Amino acid sequence: MKITCIGHSGFLIEFPEYNFIFDYYTDKKNIITPEIFKKDTCVFVSHSHRDHYNKKIFDWDTLGNIIYILDSGCDTGKVSPRIIKVREGDNFNILDDKINVETYGSTDEGVSFLVTAGESVIFHSGDLNDWYWEDESTPQELAADEENYLNIIKKLAGKRIDTAFIPKDPRLNHNAGRGIKYFKEIVAPERIIAMHFPGNDGVKY
Repeated sequence: MKITCIGHSGFLIEFPEYNFIFDYYTDKKNIITPEIFKKDTCVFVSHSHRDHYNKKIFDWDTLGNIIYILDSGCDTGKVSPRIIKVREGDNFNILDDKINVETYGSTDEGVSFLVTAGESVIFHSGDLNDWYWEDESTPQELAADEENYLNIIKKLAGKRIDTAFIPKDPRLNHNAGRGIKYFKEIVAPERIIAMHFPGNDGVKY
C-alpha cells in the first residue's frame, strides 16, 4: 500500500490491483495522472464541502473503470451505475466483492469511511473530528460536541485499522490534536496520518 497526500484531506492510496482516491479537492503537485486509472479506481467523497469535493473527479470517467462512492448530500449532476450514494450505516462490497465499504457518522457533514481491501483496513474520517472551537462555543456546546465525537469513534473500538486519516486543523490552535488523541486512545489504529491542513501536498507515507 502506497499513500500520497494529494492535498488537504485528499489522498491517493495505491495497491497492486486497484487504487483509491479520497476527498479530492486540489492537486497542486499533479499527482493524479491518467496512469492512475489503468487500474480499477474507487473515488470516495465524504461530503459536499468544497475542500473535500471537486466535481472534476467526473472528468476522469472515461479514463478507466472508476467507481464513485459519495455521501448522499453531494450533488453529482448525473446518474450512473458507477455512482454510489451513501449514508451513515451503509455496508456493501464493490469490485467483485474484493473491497468492503462501511460508513460511519460525522461531527460535521456527511460520512466517514471504513474500507477493507484484502489485508488492509483504512479509515478516512472526512470531517469527523473533535471540533473543539474554544473561542466560538460555550462550555456546554463544547462538551456536547465532544461527546458526539466520542460516541461515533467508540463504534470503531475493537476493529483492526491499519491506517486512519484524522483531521489536525491548525485553526483549533492548541486543540488541533484533540481528535487524534481520543482516536488513538479509543480505536488504537496501527498508525494515524494527520490531514485537513495546508502544506501537505505531495507528502508520501
